[in-house]
Amino acid sequence: MRVRKLFRDQWDKKIAGVCGGIGQYLQLDPTLIRIIFIAACCVSLFVPMIVIYLIAWLIMPEGPKTYVQVNANKLQRSRKQRKIAGICGGLAEYFKVDPTLVRIVFIVITCITGFFPMFITYVIGVFLIPENRD
Repeated sequence: MRVRKLFRDQWDKKIAGVCGGIGQYLQLDPTLIRIIFIAACCVSLFVPMIVIYLIAWLIMPEGPKTYVQVNANKLQRSRKQRKIAGICGGLAEYFKVDPTLVRIVFIVITCITGFFPMFITYVIGVFLIPENRD
């Protein structure tokens, strides 16, 4: 059995490649990891998650210089399952679940955390998650 290595991704990165590397390791789209990170930042008032990111940046080694594609399934905003910007529909298509379930979970999390964290996460998601061109 081959052990997977956790590293900072050199190709799919926005700042230091931490979220890209975690996405490659978990075989998830790094955009999904970034959205989860932003939501956690909003809920924790930013400082703890920024410190965690900086520590991860320091302890995670750089990944290979050659491009490595681990997962072909990419998170995209849906055009077919769209109510506002297509984020919940895109998450549903990515995880192959009913979009209504994703919307209900989003609303519940929004109510639990207060409106602001999930609103900010959704707005940033509109800019981070590309729209499906199909």
